[in-house]
Amino acid sequence: MKLFSSIHKSILFSLLLSTLLHSCQSQDPDVVLLDKLDKTFDVSKFYAPKIKKTESILASDVKNMDKKAIKEVFETAMFKKDTMAIFDSEGSLPTPFYLESNSSWGTRKLKPKKYYGYRYTTVSYNEEKDTLAMLNGVAFPSLAMGENSDGKFAYLYAGKTSKNMADFQNIQNFLQKKYTALNIAEETGSGVKGWESPDFYYFLTKKDRTEEEIFSFGESEDDKPTTTAISEILLEIFSKEYIQDMRKEQVYLKDYIPVAK
Repeated sequence: MKLFSSIHKSILFSLLLSTLLHSCQSQDPDVVLLDKLDKTFDVSKFYAPKIKKTESILASDVKNMDKKAIKEVFETAMFKKDTMAIFDSEGSLPTPFYLESNSSWGTRKLKPKKYYGYRYTTVSYNEEKDTLAMLNGVAFPSLAMGENSDGKFAYLYAGKTSKNMADFQNIQNFLQKKYTALNIAEETGSGVKGWESPDFYYFLTKKDRTEEEIFSFGESEDDKPTTTAISEILLEIFSKEYIQDMRKEQVYLKDYIPVAK
């Protein structure tokens, strides 16, 4: 009887520990695990502490900070929250309307057709140190998200400047394996690769460039390559409900985004 009780307690403890670990991983307040993203993701909850910290930093008096505090400020990622609204394109786009922040340079004096929701953007970050999202072992330091006025997830843009040529392939391999590929015409999305799940569209792009090496005094340029290959990687994730809403409102969308069913 004691043996059964001991085994029973051990099993219960293991189940409790497993549940706790899963809960911690799926509800990490600092990093979005993109392979676990679903329609219930709370965008405002994720960004709230980040926006609060940014506002606190911006309200601080730099004159009263020591060098260590100032250094910390410059190394801290900062974020902003914008109100998104639908505006008349006035014939400048192939659709009657477009979605934009009501505080941007081109819209701040315009009257919107209607308000949509909110956009959260990473405005400064450290490419090497910051991680806001993860997918298949690849870290994204830059993240923008949108939500509608009811707080429902709308879209996500995850960006990364990478010197590791395997990063793009690792992301693409995961998307190809898990989701259904979209047929994107070259004329509508040059270099864009797309997939879909029951709830989302996924689009992956990269722009390659080279960057000149900076040598320290005393180093020989003959010992190192003069340039480094860089990839600007962008992963876009759109809720199909968001796409449907934009189609109904006749809001401009990129040509490679299909009509959500």
